[in-house]
Amino acid sequence: MFTVIIIILLFASLVLLHELGHFIMARRNGVEAEEFGVGFPPKLYGKQIGKTFYSINLLPLGGFVRMKGEDAADTEPGSFGAASFGSQTKILFAGVVMNLLTAVVLLYVLALTGLPGLGPQFEPTFLHSTYAQPKQLLLVEVVPGSPAAQAGLKRGDYVLTANGTMLTTDVQLSDFTRNHAGETVSLGVKTASGTHVAQIKLLPPTAKDGYLGVSSQQIYKLRYDPLRAVVAAGYITFVLLWETLLGVFSLFWHFPSLIAGLFGHGVPAAAEATSGPIGIVFILKSISTLGWSYVVLFMANISVALAAFNILPLPALDGGRWFVLAVQKVTGRKWSADAEARYHAVGFLCLIGLMVLISVYDVRKFF
Repeated sequence: MFTVIIIILLFASLVLLHELGHFIMARRNGVEAEEFGVGFPPKLYGKQIGKTFYSINLLPLGGFVRMKGEDAADTEPGSFGAASFGSQTKILFAGVVMNLLTAVVLLYVLALTGLPGLGPQFEPTFLHSTYAQPKQLLLVEVVPGSPAAQAGLKRGDYVLTANGTMLTTDVQLSDFTRNHAGETVSLGVKTASGTHVAQIKLLPPTAKDGYLGVSSQQIYKLRYDPLRAVVAAGYITFVLLWETLLGVFSLFWHFPSLIAGLFGHGVPAAAEATSGPIGIVFILKSISTLGWSYVVLFMANISVALAAFNILPLPALDGGRWFVLAVQKVTGRKWSADAEARYHAVGFLCLIGLMVLISVYDVRKFF
């Protein structure tokens, strides 16, 4: 329950910052914000300041900004519909920019204090770090009753060596256990009480769910000087954004296989690297044991994901709203308020359906 509360608060803060971006840009472009709300109704407290009503609401799920003439049909002065296409574009994508800036700031703080290793594909290898923590292999999960559990290994232990050979990656450990399936091996382990060598008999080659019974993760941290930290934060944000966009495209491209996979028992490749609300709970619960730096990194990643989804021309999201405006601009034909509402409603239902679909695969992955 505590993990769920933390996730709600983290996600809500990112959504609130997203909406704050819309609010600031609307004001800067002459569009009146009729209400800026923290949380969602029912309302707990509110106060009118100038032309904006500021409210604090009961449900801590983010926030919202209600602009004058938000459906673009109202063309009175100060309304969203009366703003130029350029101003509307800036207002709609201001939330995306705010989420990306949030990620950059969070990653900058981590780059100064200790940035958890993300792997070479995400790191600015062209920058020289001022500190590099030695790479270690951490056990993030130990399956009850497995050979690892029977040998006394626990979540939070470090695997240092295998038959005397140093290990630093989960791939090395996986390859080792597969190559020695059914054998008794020696693992050098570091625990809270010290370092020792554990003798473990691995499951036979016929085992379907691994031979040792653990999930592991390589951990290390990097630090940069203040100037290089800016470059590192910007670079990592860009790579995360690019990889997230590729993941979303892959998800939609393989949508038929996701539907077909519902009638099987496995998890399609397209869903392996994707997580919905259920998966996020399990991921955060796992990484929270590594310290707050990993939670902050996770928050930066979610902030980038929010930006990525809102960039795309998906109905009911910022990119979808801009797409409608762009089509109207190019064709010179206005959509009726009902037509636009139906477009976004259908799109919203499709997004909810996709979320439910991913949640089904989350259940298969984590239970």
